[in-house]
Amino acid sequence: MKIIRTRQRPILVVIDVILTVVAWVGLLLLLMRGLWPLLETHAGAPRIDSSAFDALGTLQIYLWIAVVNAVILIAWARYQQRKSRSFAQRRLPSPVIDDAGLSKSFKLCDDSLQKLRTPGVMTIHNDQEGDISHVVTHFWPMTQAQLPSPLAPLEHPRVIFLHAEDDDNREPLTR
Repeated sequence: MKIIRTRQRPILVVIDVILTVVAWVGLLLLLMRGLWPLLETHAGAPRIDSSAFDALGTLQIYLWIAVVNAVILIAWARYQQRKSRSFAQRRLPSPVIDDAGLSKSFKLCDDSLQKLRTPGVMTIHNDQEGDISHVVTHFWPMTQAQLPSPLAPLEHPRVIFLHAEDDDNREPLTR
């Protein structure tokens, strides 16, 4: 089971693999340098003396430290995984609110709600409780007389009509 699911660039994966292999080789070399003298035979029998038991005690301490580190890392990863799940639930879209709910939430009157619905730039002023006290619109609607006249249609529009290839009624092009 993969705990970390982020994608990395291929070069970072290669660097990560190389560093991991180097670390494992280094660990194995250190273990062999430490354990080889213990396993070296002396007159046909392995040397087991007090230094071997001291080395095994040190190795046991290292193993316990590794187990504690593994437990801490796995617990931290599980905590982060659960935390991210709850964070994703908090980021769900908020429920849709209607005009009555919006008016009730911000204590809006009908005039302020209509000003909020108009397009354009506006300044919204809040009171001490965070409710909307008043809205100033920077949008000045134009009357019908102020609007420019609509464009007149062209007298002789140029229309290019292209027949479809599978049109049976088309005339052959001759030039």
